[in-house]
Amino acid sequence: MRIRLESAADREAALEVERAAFGTPEEPRIVEAVRDEPGSFALVAEDDDEIVGHVQLSAAWVGHDEVRALGPIGVMPARQRRGIGTALIARAIDEVRTRGIPAVILLGDPAFYGPRGFIPAGDFGLANPFTGTMEDGFVIAEEDFQVAVIDAERCAGLAGVVRWHPAFG
Repeated sequence: MRIRLESAADREAALEVERAAFGTPEEPRIVEAVRDEPGSFALVAEDDDEIVGHVQLSAAWVGHDEVRALGPIGVMPARQRRGIGTALIARAIDEVRTRGIPAVILLGDPAFYGPRGFIPAGDFGLANPFTGTMEDGFVIAEEDFQVAVIDAERCAGLAGVVRWHPAFG
């Protein structure tokens, strides 16, 4: 398996991964909304010339500091629980580091993302702007808002309103 930056030729296959992984149109819609925005990039996991995983990153802000938001991330259902998502996350964090961005933020299950380098954003005094019950009944908990610190010195000063691309709702 190989993790690499998404190319223009990968775009439809990446959307198909998100459709298959989530079974809803929401994640592909987010990918399409953010993929061409400044600061956005995506990675794909490829195995035997087939795209089996995808992660999207996009610009987000904590106060005036630009960070990257990770998500959506998807793996083809038949390939899940084999480390592909973990490999995509690790490579995404490395790529953000090379771009000089101080942190990656996301909303997700702390049991999954914690062992992959994410800590509660509340440790920085940051509040989850999405906490509560969504229109579709989905509940987002405060602890779902997490940060992967890339540059500890720059992250020490993170403060203010957290803003994602409007596609996230």
